Amino acid sequence: MSETISDKSGLGMEPSSFEVESKSYEYIPKEERYGNIPDQQKFWFMANATLLTLFGGAVGALFGLGLYWTLIAIVVGSIVGTIFQALHAAQGPILGLPQMIQSRVQFGHKGALIPLFAAIVVLCGFPLFGLLSGAEAIKEVTSLNVSNAFILITVLAIISAIYGYKLLIKAEKIVAYIVFTNFILLTFAVLTLTPWEVVSSSGWSFVGVGFLAQLGASAMLQLGVAPLVSDYTRYLPEKTSGYKITQAVFGGTLVSAIWLSCLGAVLAAFTEGDLISSIRELGDNFGFNLGLVTMVVAIPASLFTASTGIYSCSVCILSGLESFIKFKTTKYIRMFLLIFMGMIISLLGLSLPESLVQSFGNFLAILGYFLIPWTSVNLVDFYLVRKGKYSISEILSNENGVYKEWDMPGLVSYCLGFIFMIPFFSTSIYTGFAAKYLDGADISFAIGLSVSAISYLIIMKNFDYNNYEKQIKETLLHTV
Repeated sequence: MSETISDKSGLGMEPSSFEVESKSYEYIPKEERYGNIPDQQKFWFMANATLLTLFGGAVGALFGLGLYWTLIAIVVGSIVGTIFQALHAAQGPILGLPQMIQSRVQFGHKGALIPLFAAIVVLCGFPLFGLLSGAEAIKEVTSLNVSNAFILITVLAIISAIYGYKLLIKAEKIVAYIVFTNFILLTFAVLTLTPWEVVSSSGWSFVGVGFLAQLGASAMLQLGVAPLVSDYTRYLPEKTSGYKITQAVFGGTLVSAIWLSCLGAVLAAFTEGDLISSIRELGDNFGFNLGLVTMVVAIPASLFTASTGIYSCSVCILSGLESFIKFKTTKYIRMFLLIFMGMIISLLGLSLPESLVQSFGNFLAILGYFLIPWTSVNLVDFYLVRKGKYSISEILSNENGVYKEWDMPGLVSYCLGFIFMIPFFSTSIYTGFAAKYLDGADISFAIGLSVSAISYLIIMKNFDYNNYEKQIKETLLHTV
């Protein structure tokens, strides 16, 4: 018998935060759904409310871009990136599935491994840099060196990820209030202690490549969060308004992204060297031990935000393995995988170059190249082609049914978007001919989004929606 998931009755009871989660890629039944939009808004505010976001605002300064143009680029780039990121939010309550496994619809059960691999790299990389910034904060307030601090905070992040979704949502909710208060005080300190006469003298200095680099970095910083959005909205009750949850994710993410990136831009405009040490010094000069307090607050903020990425990375890895071997996730499988991931992250973190800003800039550029075509295809399919109508049971099946092993429209559109982006790549490793013509400016994200979306719409123009809807109605679990 077919079972739809449109029944609005029966909300699940919220389980204990200290119960180790056993689910990963599996569907969340409606009786296990719980949560609310205000908590989601706080959670997504915390997605950027870390010291790491300050580095995202310092990119323009590396190119000599004036502060005011840097701030404009941050705002525009953050809005563009957050729009595409937040649009994934509505998929979670409707489908009850984590983000990347949904790609099986557009790319096929095996084809989805291509964007899945990119997502795994991203969801491992973001926590890595977040934990490094947290380690710097620990160094500022303890006698530990950065290496030992990094190992300590990584262990704590892995433990948090093992407990999973319930702990992370609650922890981020509590930390959000503390971080919000701290950054209000820090903002006041920046506004009062910044030598504005020095900053203003070159504030409108325009460097085209710097403007586009900052805009692209700000956009990619938000696009990098896209692979985990549904991981944290899938537990919401199915009746959750798609518009309201999208609005909550957009608002929460955008506020912290612009706020902290702009603080980073201001600090980078008149300080030299390590941004984190500059924050400590500026806060202490302001008084009330604000610098010390900021470092202390930054530790749990970096820890739990990094844990969210590690958690989602483990979900992606297990869903990828499930494409080849059918198995049901247990808490012990999750624990083993997360401990192994902790060791890998530790090794990578201890081998990174000293210039965290430069490393972070390169990472943002590279991750965007692989993620942008995916997010474009995924959103176009969800909102314009299949209009949110999916078969949950077929997504979780490894057999050729409604969704194939390799789905060519999605794969072709992804590849076309990526290929058209190559001439616009601009990193320290490779710079395409179009980027060289633009003096190194990187506008590849705009190219990738456009080409992949248009390609997918053209290829799918003869898609028989009525027949498709009829097919999925015959499956065990669907959203029609």
